[in-house]
Amino acid sequence: MKKIIMLLIATIVIFFQGTVIACTGFTAQEGDLVLFGNNEDWYDPDPYIRVHPAEQDKYGRLYIEFGWPPENPSYYVSFTGINDQGLCFDSFLHPKLVPTESSHKPRFNGDLMEFCMERCSTVEEVIAIFDQYNLDFMANFQYFIVDQFGNSAIIEGDEVVYKEGSFQVVTNFLHSNPEHGWYPCWRYETAVNMLENMQELTVEYFTDICDATHQEGTYPTVYSYVTDLQNNIMYLYHYYNFDNVVILDVNEEIAQGEHEYYLPDLFTQEQNNPPNTPNRPSGPSTGKINSEYTYSTKTTDPDGDRVLYLFDWGDNTDSGWVGPYDSDEIVRISHDWSKQGIYEVKVKAKDIYGGETDWSEPLPINMPKSKNINRFFLSMIEKYNYLLQILEYLFNHMMSLFNH
Repeated sequence: MKKIIMLLIATIVIFFQGTVIACTGFTAQEGDLVLFGNNEDWYDPDPYIRVHPAEQDKYGRLYIEFGWPPENPSYYVSFTGINDQGLCFDSFLHPKLVPTESSHKPRFNGDLMEFCMERCSTVEEVIAIFDQYNLDFMANFQYFIVDQFGNSAIIEGDEVVYKEGSFQVVTNFLHSNPEHGWYPCWRYETAVNMLENMQELTVEYFTDICDATHQEGTYPTVYSYVTDLQNNIMYLYHYYNFDNVVILDVNEEIAQGEHEYYLPDLFTQEQNNPPNTPNRPSGPSTGKINSEYTYSTKTTDPDGDRVLYLFDWGDNTDSGWVGPYDSDEIVRISHDWSKQGIYEVKVKAKDIYGGETDWSEPLPINMPKSKNINRFFLSMIEKYNYLLQILEYLFNHMMSLFNH
């Protein structure tokens, strides 16, 4: 089920994004110090942390996940994880390319990476397990794995790219096949340049790399972390605010047994006030279907927190949570309607700590006409022309037989 959800999310995001999905991961080693850093850039602002204790034949694990509401805990996707052996992974989308070399091998029944996190302590052990199975489920994403000994590799499905030198960086292209798409990547080049010019390996320097490669806008950096894999200490940041860090001792968390956190709660002040209800959306109140129109709103957060917005378009679709934006910053979102009718556009907001507002007053929208009214006729003409081509082919074929 988790593999199906991951593939579905990858397909949906790639379809709507139109640009490169942004995430950045990197690792480096200096002596006994091994660090792993990551920016998780995603459209879902609701990450959760889930912790599993060690069991018989299973290592303790900590995962960071999206799409796992407490009222429905069966559906979640583990985007990153670390176990009590200092083995960690993260996942990165890339342009679709189905692995085929492993197609003759059996499919694993379950989440293959989670199985590895339960039983593996090194990169080589993970790769040995992956090598046993059909990896066609990895058509849209790759895994970056690092262990406490400084070994790292990118599993691209059938291809494995090992670390060369003292560091390795991954973003959203295939290192074994960069011409396939989404390369060159400014985030990759930035991280590589900073690591090549690094004077000393420190948590602070890795945090600077996270800051230099973070993403804003529709697909922002929802969280970042730097993990010391020798000591299993995670330095966690929320929404590219690198002045506010939460430090997690992974082994101590695992020792506490099964538990979970809503990640923004770790950064919430004791008294968090939700934003004010947003202004009624402002924009055209009439127009043509299949034409795009832009609507704006804003709100004020009493605590000055950054704010996300959700537009309901009145046609059984919504914008998804977009942002975050600064308090009092105007947000503008576009939409088009595919059917004639009267719709009500409304919006609500929440701050980055989850404080949510009511819906705004609705703005009635009337969509009476379509600029593409001739689409039906054009479609019929295309079908008619295709039919003529078939008839012409049959006629020529019959004449050829008759002449012979």
